Amino acid sequence: MAKRVWNLRKELPASNDCLPHAAMNLGKGQGMGLRPPSLVARLVLEEQFGNFVLYRIDADGGFVGDTWHGSLEDALWQAKKEFGVGLEELSGNG
Repeated sequence: MAKRVWNLRKELPASNDCLPHAAMNLGKGQGMGLRPPSLVARLVLEEQFGNFVLYRIDADGGFVGDTWHGSLEDALWQAKKEFGVGLEELSGNG
């Protein structure tokens, strides 16, 4: 699978179960740490080691967090749940 990239129409916060938020905040809700959370502007979906990684990137190209998924369907479900985007938004937007 080729890397798929799509830009969000509106910057949104990452979910609290997205790493590094879950690890770095040590159980606290997003935005309760020392610095405000970065908003997600772009999603990158990439296959690695037989799994699918959904990266969240901010407007400056910085890493916000990621989640690993055992199937493409699961990764797309996460993108839809968290950001309201699905496979139809992937084509031609990168």
